[in-house]
Amino acid sequence: MKRIFSFLFVALVALTLAACKKDGTFVVDIFIYEYSDTYIGTVRSAMNNLLKEHEGNIKYYFHDAKSSQEDQMTQIDNAIARGTDLLVVNIVETESGQTVVNKAKENNLPVIFFNREVSDEVINSYDKAAFIGTDPDEAGYMQGQLIADILLADYDKFDLNGDGKISYVMLRADLDNPEANGRTKYSVLEANRLLEEAGKPALKQIGEDYNASWQTSKAHEAMQNFLKSNPFNGDDPIELVIANNDDMALGAIQALNEVGYNTGKENDPWIPVVGVDATATAQAAIKAGKMSGSVKQDAQAMAECIVAFILNTAEGKSYLDGLDYEFESGVDKVRIPYAIYTGDE
Repeated sequence: MKRIFSFLFVALVALTLAACKKDGTFVVDIFIYEYSDTYIGTVRSAMNNLLKEHEGNIKYYFHDAKSSQEDQMTQIDNAIARGTDLLVVNIVETESGQTVVNKAKENNLPVIFFNREVSDEVINSYDKAAFIGTDPDEAGYMQGQLIADILLADYDKFDLNGDGKISYVMLRADLDNPEANGRTKYSVLEANRLLEEAGKPALKQIGEDYNASWQTSKAHEAMQNFLKSNPFNGDDPIELVIANNDDMALGAIQALNEVGYNTGKENDPWIPVVGVDATATAQAAIKAGKMSGSVKQDAQAMAECIVAFILNTAEGKSYLDGLDYEFESGVDKVRIPYAIYTGDE
């Protein structure tokens, strides 16, 4: 009797889902790790605008995990139970990628990861999985080039204590995040390489890398503490701020403003502050003279690629069918290029 009941229940659910889709609407669920993240908010807004043009054929839902992987997994389970056709995942914790793929695979659902990169092994474990993002190391190298360009333009001006070296603080994000790791490592390596070529010494780090979790408020607090231990009137002042993203760079600028630096006023002192993303807020800060530059992560371009993949999936095509994008050799990953932004563009 239990087996009969179970069969009838499953059949009823299947009929219900079929009835819900009898109009031919394709359902896509888009899972965002954190709505408050400025860059991801820009990607989400661009995706929403692009998907609105296809509302007659595609029904889409955005979900905010609020930085909780547990909540995101519940959201994914609920979407699958409701009868989604496609999972688009900006994952909270990158090491949870395999769990998401397993859920998609069990239900024969395609899954597109974006921005927060899961491993090649995760993507290669399922023929309906793909990733759209950037090259995390490229952002680091570009940030290093940006730093060197700024410093070498007037090196002595930025060497506040005249010791011949530029002292910096690093505001980074999660240790398990490829973007954070690439930006943290290669920004300094590339800056040092270019400084050495110009006959200048390597950057000197103050303290340790500080994990501000991509957040403005945490970066603000961290910078306040750095300024207490290394004030501008001390022997070893902070002469450069490197941040993994613009939100953290802007948090540092808030703390600098509190001590009269980087206000944007013509005669007020300032030090170079660089970020990544080139968000609208950061671009405004750069143009106002509060921030030195950023590495543009093109939110519109990423949204366009994601939506193009969604549309192809809805039409029963392969992800790349008719598109100009290319997967990397050996893994279904697309890279959206970065660009240096200094406000002159």
